[in-house]
Amino acid sequence: MSTRLAIELAAAAFGVLGTVLLALNGPHAGWGFVAYLASNAGWITFACIHRHWGLLGQQIAFTVSSLLGIWVWLLK
Repeated sequence: MSTRLAIELAAAAFGVLGTVLLALNGPHAGWGFVAYLASNAGWITFACIHRHWGLLGQQIAFTVSSLLGIWVWLLK
């Protein structure tokens, strides 16, 4: 498996994990934002490698949202 494919698959898996954790709205729901942050990092890396500038911009915005979610759900 190539490194690029591994990054893409990991980013997708962490995104799905984050969504599931938030959808369950259980005691660990806030950790969904940590999973999203890992997903954001993967997608940012993927976007830079492949020069997908729209995806990069989107993931930078989503990173801000993930950090806000971590602040509200886990740190505040």
